[in-house]
Amino acid sequence: MGSKRKNGEGSEKTSKRSSKQRSSGDANGSGSSSSSSSNKVSISIDVSKAEIQPVLAKFSGAMPPVASTFDAYKCLDSSKKDACIVVSENEKIEYVGQNYEDGKPLFVGSKYLIGVYDKATDTVTFRQAPVVDVRTVIKSLKGVKGVGNRDISDRILQARNELGEAFGNKKAKAQIRAEVRNKINMDAVKGDMDVIEASIEERISLMPSKKDLADEADLSRPVPKYNAEAKVASEIYDLEDVLPRANQSQINIIPLLKANGADAYKEKLAARSPFLEKKIEGILSVAKPDIASLRRALYLGYLMRFYVMPTRTIQKRDSCVQSLGCSPEIADFIYDRFAECTAGAINPDGSPIFVKTAATETRLACHISVLMLSLNNWVIYPSEMAADLGIPSKKAEKYLQNVGCKIEAVTADEIAKHTFGKRAKVGASKKAVLMAPIKFPKPGLRRA
Repeated sequence: MGSKRKNGEGSEKTSKRSSKQRSSGDANGSGSSSSSSSNKVSISIDVSKAEIQPVLAKFSGAMPPVASTFDAYKCLDSSKKDACIVVSENEKIEYVGQNYEDGKPLFVGSKYLIGVYDKATDTVTFRQAPVVDVRTVIKSLKGVKGVGNRDISDRILQARNELGEAFGNKKAKAQIRAEVRNKINMDAVKGDMDVIEASIEERISLMPSKKDLADEADLSRPVPKYNAEAKVASEIYDLEDVLPRANQSQINIIPLLKANGADAYKEKLAARSPFLEKKIEGILSVAKPDIASLRRALYLGYLMRFYVMPTRTIQKRDSCVQSLGCSPEIADFIYDRFAECTAGAINPDGSPIFVKTAATETRLACHISVLMLSLNNWVIYPSEMAADLGIPSKKAEKYLQNVGCKIEAVTADEIAKHTFGKRAKVGASKKAVLMAPIKFPKPGLRRA
């Protein structure tokens, strides 16, 4: 805060103004009927930067004696040029008033002016007066560190409560009573401190470590089995977990091997996917096709078809098997992994009702992502996946990030060269690359 004003000069001038205001008020009141019609009173605003200025005070505690004088201090900070502090004291109590607290003004929305009437010139002069909140401090209860000491002892707190009960308003009294009710009696809990500490330590020991949480998150990921230590992308995911060896033989590839031309085998695919069609065309174009890749491609078609399949079809397993065009064993395998049975719900024929939940749909999309990556040298374009599954590109990017892909920007020429189908080329500008060592996205914060 700034410089201190002189106490004697300030009190003398202030008292003169007050007496002048009272006398002028009396004179004005007694002669208003005779002179109001003939004399005109002029009004002026005092904007001078005088050292002494009037201050309005709001007392929330004990009132000071009438003859008390206050010293005023002004803030030198330009951002709080209207901030001020007034202080006074007697033998037992200190009075401290301020119009700012914690850097913010206490009174906003109104401004106050004090006017003084001069009979000689018939002029009323107004000057702006700040409003300060004056609080009391009992000297005998002050802490060693002064007024700003936050460690108030029980004796000081009791005295403050007594002052509040005596001079406070209804709200202040209710707050004091609430604080007394909610105060913890430390003497009563001292004997239980050992028990409390032991209970806290026991609960801390039972809390999972950071590594445990990370391992739990890895186990709950909706992705196939993976090797976090793999050095190359092709060794990250276990493709036999995606399509076990026992199930590979249950996928019939004979119709594709015997098909005459692309149009013939396209009719035998479960999903209409330009990406899938081109990959199968590439596998069958060589003299000795890769049988494992061909079976993974057909299995990918089953999963794509299952992803876009209507709920009413999934509910009935027999209808789903017919729609997929796969063997019953493969259909069972897909249902076990990517559908859930609704408890207590049955179809009219007595068979259980199956549904895709949000969790199983995410797991299904992640397995589709891994299969597409494995057939395309571990690079895929989100727009292509979005076109085949009928979802937004942003959703496809999220699925690919969930399996550990890094999303990169690409040019339109690269998109046109490496993607299949018109929908995959429209507005596309990114690709997803699986790189080793694998890095999964960090889980987002959930709102309570």
